Amino acid sequence: MAFLTLLLKRLPWILLVLALIWIFISQSGIKVIPESTETQHSIVLERIEDLGKLELVKYNFQEITELKKISAELDFKYFKLKNGPDSKAILISKGEAAGCIDLTKITKRDIFTENDTLFIRLPNPELCYFKLDLQQSQIYDLKLGYLSQEDKMKFIEELYLKAEDELRKAAIQSGILDRTLDNAETILKPLFIDIAEKEVQFVYQPSPSKIDIR
Repeated sequence: MAFLTLLLKRLPWILLVLALIWIFISQSGIKVIPESTETQHSIVLERIEDLGKLELVKYNFQEITELKKISAELDFKYFKLKNGPDSKAILISKGEAAGCIDLTKITKRDIFTENDTLFIRLPNPELCYFKLDLQQSQIYDLKLGYLSQEDKMKFIEELYLKAEDELRKAAIQSGILDRTLDNAETILKPLFIDIAEKEVQFVYQPSPSKIDIR
């Protein structure tokens, strides 16, 4: 009973103190910010992984490949005796090569925020694939000499493999990897801005050592 009486006597002072605290908070602009969890990076990373290996540029090629096998010969010093006629073929082919960036290689360490900008470190561009269009490729001037059926098949297979390798070299020499990076800015950046809902800047990996195109 004594406690209740004491509380009633001091209630006006308690209310006054609470009112003064409320006025101070209101005038100073102090706001109570609820607890939150930052999950932006995880969400962005999951969306990036869903995109996987993204093709950003495609080159189309037409090429002429010639393969010639010189028949073995016996050298008798004053004259030479060939074992048989030479084998040769010319392949006129069409094909394509594509450059891409493998987004599954991006980790949490490659995504960071500074001020209001999200930075994403992109993997190096790579050649997704290079292939001949067999339906639009044709062999001309085919001379197989006295090769066995098995050797003829090997010769033609070697011709196509050589043409495919020349396609790979042509794609790299024509700058397909640089073009892939250029298109990353044009195509990927708006996509990531939509995902992150903030400004996005790309950071690039150190340039890889010169690609061996032999």
